[in-house]
Amino acid sequence: MTDYTLSKEKIAELEKLHRSLRDKRQTDRVKAVIALSKGWPAAQIAEILLFDEKTSRSYFERYQQGGLPALLDNHYRGAEPKLDENQVSELQAHLEENIFPDAKSVIAYIQKQ
Repeated sequence: MTDYTLSKEKIAELEKLHRSLRDKRQTDRVKAVIALSKGWPAAQIAEILLFDEKTSRSYFERYQQGGLPALLDNHYRGAEPKLDENQVSELQAHLEENIFPDAKSVIAYIQKQ
């Protein structure tokens, strides 16, 4: 069983950080680490924060291995763009002159080009 114990200083540091963050994903990560360190079961944390139980534990592991930068880092990398730089520039210019009601309309415009 993993030891989720943190010092009072580390918990205070995390609580202070939590108050300063604006990104919901980051605040949830910090809350998960604090809750695990205070003895909350991972299943209960996951239920409250609406993510997988394993995620609670992985956030704690990230924090222990790399500190705050590792905990707050968003590992998500989006897909490669489907438009080249020239097409993006043309689309941006068109969007500055025209209003589309939704993303589907923008996609339809791109497909016509």
